[in-house]
Amino acid sequence: MYPVLFRIGSFEITTFGVLVAVAAIVGISLFSLELVRSRLPRDAVDAAMFGVIGGLAGAKLLWTVEFLGERPVQDLLFSRGGLSWFGGLIGGVSTGLWILRRRRVPIVRGLAAATPALAIGHAIGRLGCFLVGDDYGRPSDLPWAVAFPEGLPPMTVPVHPTQIYEAIALVAIAVALLRWRRAGVSDTEVLGRYLVLAGSTRFAIEFIRVNAPVLARSRSHSRSRSYLSSLGL
Repeated sequence: MYPVLFRIGSFEITTFGVLVAVAAIVGISLFSLELVRSRLPRDAVDAAMFGVIGGLAGAKLLWTVEFLGERPVQDLLFSRGGLSWFGGLIGGVSTGLWILRRRRVPIVRGLAAATPALAIGHAIGRLGCFLVGDDYGRPSDLPWAVAFPEGLPPMTVPVHPTQIYEAIALVAIAVALLRWRRAGVSDTEVLGRYLVLAGSTRFAIEFIRVNAPVLARSRSHSRSRSYLSSLGL
């Protein structure tokens, strides 16, 4: 785990923040290429740029709402982790749709062109979650299980690295989407496949992902065991 890359005074540059920036750059670049391939207006790339902002805002706000009362609102809003996938989806897509309408881009064609970028950007973001120890899975004795002693919350017992599972699946989805688009699959079908595959991936991950909010943040093994007991594990 490398939650903090470096500090400038009291300001932390986190791996999560850096990877979110990388995800945005890669996603916007890929979307721009797909717009050209689809003969859509290049300025529609604004939908991706504003979508990133809307997605991050939606993800953080919904996550904050979900955990209201657990910690002060300011701590939740400015924590180094903690994003809601559904909040990001709602915020990003709604903002992107608004921009596409303003640019007079056909909605289905624009969204279909964005699907590979959405999948690969999401995959890179999940790697950021892994590096800060956020959104991990349930305890596991598999060889690749990982402990997150500095995670959110800390976990000293090896668990499923669900962030990696999801990232691998999303990269595969992005590759498939690019191939389908180049094979001439209709925009409606590409968009539908993305929604089904991305949603199914998230649904499957939920079976082994830890969702319970934890107040205690001790790094000791005994506290981690108490946490596991509270989950009924």
